[in-house]
Amino acid sequence: MKKITQNLYYPILNALLISSLTTLTACGGSGGDDNNHTIINDNGDQGSDVTSPVDGGNDNNGGNSGNDNGGNSGSDNGGDSGSDNGGNTGNDNGGNTGNDNGGNTGNDNGGNTGNDNGGNTGNDNTGNDNNDNSGNDNNDNSGDDNNDNTEDDDNNNEPDVIKDTVITLAVAEDGDMFSGKPYVLSYSIAAADGSTGANISPEFNIEAKYGMFTKTHPQTGRSAGNGEIFYYVPESVLGTTPDYYYFTEVITVTNAAGTSKSFNLKVGTESSNGDRVFTDQWHIKNLGQNPFKVRKAPVAGVDLNVIPAWHLTDSNNELISGKNVKVAVWDAIVDFNHEDLSSKKYSPTSTASFINGTLSLNSVKQDSSLLHGTMVAGIIGAEANNGKGVRGIAYDARLSSYDANKTNIYYLARKNDLDIVNASLGLDNSYAYQPSLEAIYQGMFENNVPLIKAAGNEFYSVTFNNSSYYPNQCSTLGISCQFNQSSSFNRGRYLINVAAINSLGKKSSYSTAGAHLWVSGTGGEFGYTGGYDSSAAIVTTKYSYDPSSYDDGLDGTSPWRKDSSKYDIRKYYTHIMNGTSSATPSVTGVSSLVIQAKPDITVPQLRYILATTANNDTAAGWSSLKYGPQTSNVSEYGQQITFDRGWHDTAAGLRFSNYYGFGVVDAKKAVTKALACDSDAKCAKRAELPDDYRSTGSKPCSSSDGGKTVTCQFTNFVNTDNSYDNNANVDIEVTTLNLASFTYANDSSNSSCSSAYNGSTQGIAYANNLLQIEMTSPNGTKALLKPVYANWDFDGKALRKALGSSDYSNPFLVNVSEFFTEKVSAKSRFTVNFKSKCPIDVDALNSSIYVMIGGYAD
Repeated sequence: MKKITQNLYYPILNALLISSLTTLTACGGSGGDDNNHTIINDNGDQGSDVTSPVDGGNDNNGGNSGNDNGGNSGSDNGGDSGSDNGGNTGNDNGGNTGNDNGGNTGNDNGGNTGNDNGGNTGNDNTGNDNNDNSGNDNNDNSGDDNNDNTEDDDNNNEPDVIKDTVITLAVAEDGDMFSGKPYVLSYSIAAADGSTGANISPEFNIEAKYGMFTKTHPQTGRSAGNGEIFYYVPESVLGTTPDYYYFTEVITVTNAAGTSKSFNLKVGTESSNGDRVFTDQWHIKNLGQNPFKVRKAPVAGVDLNVIPAWHLTDSNNELISGKNVKVAVWDAIVDFNHEDLSSKKYSPTSTASFINGTLSLNSVKQDSSLLHGTMVAGIIGAEANNGKGVRGIAYDARLSSYDANKTNIYYLARKNDLDIVNASLGLDNSYAYQPSLEAIYQGMFENNVPLIKAAGNEFYSVTFNNSSYYPNQCSTLGISCQFNQSSSFNRGRYLINVAAINSLGKKSSYSTAGAHLWVSGTGGEFGYTGGYDSSAAIVTTKYSYDPSSYDDGLDGTSPWRKDSSKYDIRKYYTHIMNGTSSATPSVTGVSSLVIQAKPDITVPQLRYILATTANNDTAAGWSSLKYGPQTSNVSEYGQQITFDRGWHDTAAGLRFSNYYGFGVVDAKKAVTKALACDSDAKCAKRAELPDDYRSTGSKPCSSSDGGKTVTCQFTNFVNTDNSYDNNANVDIEVTTLNLASFTYANDSSNSSCSSAYNGSTQGIAYANNLLQIEMTSPNGTKALLKPVYANWDFDGKALRKALGSSDYSNPFLVNVSEFFTEKVSAKSRFTVNFKSKCPIDVDALNSSIYVMIGGYAD
């Protein structure tokens, strides 16, 4: 156990000003269970409980100790007992002591105050009979108005109680100020003069300047052990101390003789178990801190509201911390030798060489990008309260590493081995077509394994093959340069696609936009670059070796790393992790907290909770997210065209944007909603998986201008598993459009269009760059699925050729998020509009295009 640093003396604080005041009586070992001493407690019963704090938010209505002024024992100056049936209260002439001037009992039945066993209140012992039964009107006892013999009782031979005692405190178990987890303090009591015996007073007052004391665990309700007491920091105290992250608690102990002394307890990041680099993790708590020396400091309040979530408890009264949630990090190998990750590894029952491999120093020397997985893992679940560096959002989650380049993806659908998968990965190639992968995604969904996936970093860049073929008007206009629903890897129907925000509360510069986004997490920017617009990235775990052992990259040249006073605590960490690769684990961390709150959660329930609790541009403190429609003149069309509709309301009452999805995740709101999911009708219904309803009818698409403007109408939806289910009202979970047969017709007047028709990559790049696809729900919500100038490499005819297929029977499904929870009839109509510079082959399009909605029949 660690000793608390002791000051020689600290004066007693005014009880009306302190944060906590508790009268404590020892049980057993530290002073015995001496019946000569009154135990003051909340309910008036005898016992070794602790009274409620005076100012700490607990019940002060009856039997409180200390200086509480209103119906209490001790120094009570007014008030009658609640159920006094025959005797004196307060000023009893039969041996009452203390300084009770008005009498207050609570459950006094015979002239006794409180639950006095010998006519005592407070700490006074004079005139007590060890054999006397206070509260009994028929016996010759103290507190009995008919008997005046309390000070001359026959058995008054006990030695005087020793009140001049020395109380020693020690930390038996560390707590955590950021979650409210209590410290367990042990105490011992000895006579100041060194004497021993059962007559040593076990009573003392203990008070703290900021935190609170209790004999009952503030979360679980269990009682403290013998000679122990709980100390904790209420959430309301955070931010009231001189420094948000740490403070020195002053604990004052006053013995029965009125002698006080004080102890100092370091609490927070500077304590022996504190996470020293946690102060730099703005994504968890943004106070505007700027240890990075970036030009644009973080904006206070722009964070994921994690700390309030940590103060919540699950159905077992355990603090929300991601406890026992199993997270698969599908990425580069995680370095589980790292000081903040070494205790986090779990081994799935399915063993394979690609699970929990070793990240060697030699491999990192050759390619430092291999540290990506370790950085991701730290954001999710770095250990907390271990005296090291950072902490993860779900700091009690368990982690397993699945090597991205070697994993057999079937293993990710094994629910017994994992609860959630993080994929800070992407593959931007429409011809990386793998129906088997899409089937595994569906299997993960049906097994209730959520896949949290990075949406991509292509807002200003193109990463398709032959990227030089793709026009770059997007970068000059400030619109998303790439349509990322390309490879099978990127197009799972129930993926939770994550965009990124920075520390200023705006879309991260690189974050890919799109109608398939679900929510946003914290990705930051590029950290210290020396540039005029540098902005903070994410602080997380990096590697278990000193940076001098490998290429430390931009960390090595930054003021953050070069600060010699902080080098030793920061050397295994980075301050430049960014991208949707960083935003994704932030959402996985929050999702892990949600899973702890509701262990039986389904993927649809998690999606619902994240979407409906995310902060959008109308949320308090999030006006930084605001942006309006993005429009510009498109010379190829000679007209104004909208590239992005900005934030807008959906028919379901939600808000959506192609920058942020439904908004920025909020940990506290999400956990709170998860705890109440079963009483929320829309959440409760998502305990089941949705049915699929597919549009029917031939030739839904038509054009009056040779394929340059095409309108498609989709209706008569039928359950794909039950053809008789064709008249339902459906609560939408996901909306999908099959574009497998999308291709171009010939246009001899435009060589680039002819090139697209002939399957040329450069021709397809030209035609798709000028393509716009918009989808409208039956309720009128408009989704901009694919904007003009967003580059795309797909062509149905080219894909069919690559697959060696004679038709368009292999679906190519792209997804729309913003119709989520809208209610539509199976007979209602979805509309899709295509606008193209090059003519679309309408006959080919009609051969296989359809809309499919996953949803719940009402």
